[in-house]
Amino acid sequence: MAKSLTGSKPLPPHQRIKRFLDVGWTFLVIYLTYKRIQRNKKLTPAQRERRLSQAHTKNAERIYGLATRLEGMLIKTCQFISSRADVAPTEYIAVLSRLQDSVPARPYSQVVAVIRGEFGKHPDELFDGFTRAPIASASLAQVHRARTKDGHDVAVKVQYPGIDRILETDLRNIAILVKILARIEKNFDFRIMMRELNKDMPRELDFELEGRSSERVAKDLAHRHDIRIPKVHWAETRRRVLTTEFIEATKISDIEALLAEGIDPNQVALIMTEAYCEQILVHGFFHADPHPGNLFVLPGPVVVFLDFGLSKELPESFRLNYAKLITALIAQDNERMVSAFRAIGFKTKSDDPESLVALGQSFFDYGGMDNKPYVDADVMPEVNERLSRILQANPVTEIPGDILLIFRVLGLMSGLQKRLDSRVDMVGTITPYAEEQAQKLLEMTQGDAAG
Repeated sequence: MAKSLTGSKPLPPHQRIKRFLDVGWTFLVIYLTYKRIQRNKKLTPAQRERRLSQAHTKNAERIYGLATRLEGMLIKTCQFISSRADVAPTEYIAVLSRLQDSVPARPYSQVVAVIRGEFGKHPDELFDGFTRAPIASASLAQVHRARTKDGHDVAVKVQYPGIDRILETDLRNIAILVKILARIEKNFDFRIMMRELNKDMPRELDFELEGRSSERVAKDLAHRHDIRIPKVHWAETRRRVLTTEFIEATKISDIEALLAEGIDPNQVALIMTEAYCEQILVHGFFHADPHPGNLFVLPGPVVVFLDFGLSKELPESFRLNYAKLITALIAQDNERMVSAFRAIGFKTKSDDPESLVALGQSFFDYGGMDNKPYVDADVMPEVNERLSRILQANPVTEIPGDILLIFRVLGLMSGLQKRLDSRVDMVGTITPYAEEQAQKLLEMTQGDAAG
């Protein structure tokens, strides 16, 4: 049997098929539930609203049950949905938020087996103290608190055995769905997303790479005293085990706890926003998974970043042209906007720039009349309808892979901004970072022209 993308044998065909059918059946049931409500013309607005709320809760529980049973990509999907407080129904947020850092844990015997496989030692031999019960469990691994032989309190992240085979199977199944969708909708090519997923998944399973990524971001942001990234303990780290400094902090989405500690949630939102502006626009390397299970807060406030498994490095030309795009969006300069979109790799069916202009304008429209720093759920349907109408006339046929994780970050941050009731001036915050980098691109271009 051929090796998978992660280097191990994939699941047997019957298990892959079973996962595919489980997912397909669950989502078919969900689809039909909403379709019945939509087609029932006898319902009053109040009855429809009540039925929808009940359906949201039941369907969220269905997805939760499916994710906890099958794990893999489904848990990651649920984490993403539950982080979008700006757009997802509150019933989905309430149910799926349980998967942000409290996925059903694996038995301690499996943790021992992984650590023995990586170090040739039992956890009790490697550490002076190692908790049997995990303090957190997520999609790929669970975290145990421990104490190193030299007396440091640490968090030990241990990868689930066989998770590489599960993720590999999920990617294969998604690829099938993408092919089916491509036959139905020929105006948009999702293969670029599959290529990015295939690149990202093996990286997320390499905990030594994750440790190096966290150290790189820590170095880039070392001048900021309001950002903290746990130190890596390399002596107790291997490919499937990551040991870092243990930091006791408050979850970024626990607003009541933040307020009780005298922490201003809006200040937390500003620090988070500035940190991502600098990572993406200045350094071109960023933490790409800002869901509430990965961001914590200390008094100060200080924002703690965890889990760098999903990190992204941007090519310099892309980073500078992305900065040019941001400045054009802020200035509402349609000509520069279209030029920047095309420079970073966006393509449309025809040369008509209207689709790219509409795409750029939507970033502002989603905030509503008040220019909120998150998606306004009240205006989103109208914006989506208008954008869809324009894109149908001249569809976007190619999206650059380098921007997909930026879109993910923007979406997750929008959800967090909503939870934090953020009043951050996004334009005022991002402008200095974008203008500085756009100026560098201009100087480089002028230098090349002079040369």
